[in-house]
Amino acid sequence: MLNPKTPRPSTIPPLISGGIMLSYHCTNACRHCLYRCSPKRPNEWMSLEMAERVFAALAREPALESVHLAGGEATLNSELLLAVVQMAIKHDVRLSYLETNAAWCADLDETLRRLARLKEAGLPGLLVSASMFHLEFVPFAHTRNCVDAACQVFGRHNVLIWLPHMYAALDQMPDHHRTWRLSEFCDHFGLARYDERLPGLYQTIPAGRAPEALRKCYTPYPAERFASERCGHDLCSTTHFHIDLYGNLITGFCAGIASGSIDDLHPEITPDRSPIVHTLCEEGPFGLSELAKHEHGFVRRHEGYVSKCDLCYDVRRQLHTTARFSELRPVDYYECR
Repeated sequence: MLNPKTPRPSTIPPLISGGIMLSYHCTNACRHCLYRCSPKRPNEWMSLEMAERVFAALAREPALESVHLAGGEATLNSELLLAVVQMAIKHDVRLSYLETNAAWCADLDETLRRLARLKEAGLPGLLVSASMFHLEFVPFAHTRNCVDAACQVFGRHNVLIWLPHMYAALDQMPDHHRTWRLSEFCDHFGLARYDERLPGLYQTIPAGRAPEALRKCYTPYPAERFASERCGHDLCSTTHFHIDLYGNLITGFCAGIASGSIDDLHPEITPDRSPIVHTLCEEGPFGLSELAKHEHGFVRRHEGYVSKCDLCYDVRRQLHTTARFSELRPVDYYECR
């Protein structure tokens, strides 16, 4: 069993702010996606019974400020989305916004209609994703329709564009009715195709799909470079938690690790109950790789890693194949690309 050298039990603290992921299924397979959402992920959705349990549990959280709704792309299941908005209102859990990639906003009038239904149900606002990564799947005309309609329905102060400077950049592309490959975006703005500045344009975290899809944008380092980096702050952070459709609690930005569940949002983190989380908190990804090397034959990549998260995922992907660690879920996170 994976056991840190100096176990110090702790618990996941009260939840403060986060998101409800209705699915991992998405219209896009964006290069930066922390959760590896894509059209190839199972077309599975949070059940109404699970949603009821989620909001009932959140209503009991003493420090909770608000939650947002997300996917995947939550608008792919519009009736479920409406029901979940109404369920949040029923349980008096404050909603902040719905997150969307605007792929569904080809027609302005239809976009207005659908957003008006969501507002009537109780949704207060919208976050619209805009970046060169989304542009590979979503024409800017759709993004603009979404923003324009959302401003009409919710008011400009209740619409968040993530990120505004990227929205302005996409507006400069010559044809708003087509998608553009990342290389074409770079060519248009005079960027090298694997410019090291590219991830920073969208505040990309080098985790999830990004270390693979944008690897040439980063400088790789030997795994030993990350030997002093621990993950306790990330795994015990509840200012940006997520609860997915299966009821897994994901803390920080650590996708693919269930630090808790809807049945136990504040588990004690011990070597026996949570060997992966505990080891990462105490020893970090390098420590996890050392243990995996000795106990499971893990071999580090000779070309190195671009971040501690890159190293962590490489280790976890092999540990997942042992089927011994229930924290590594959902399982298809480790099997998709």
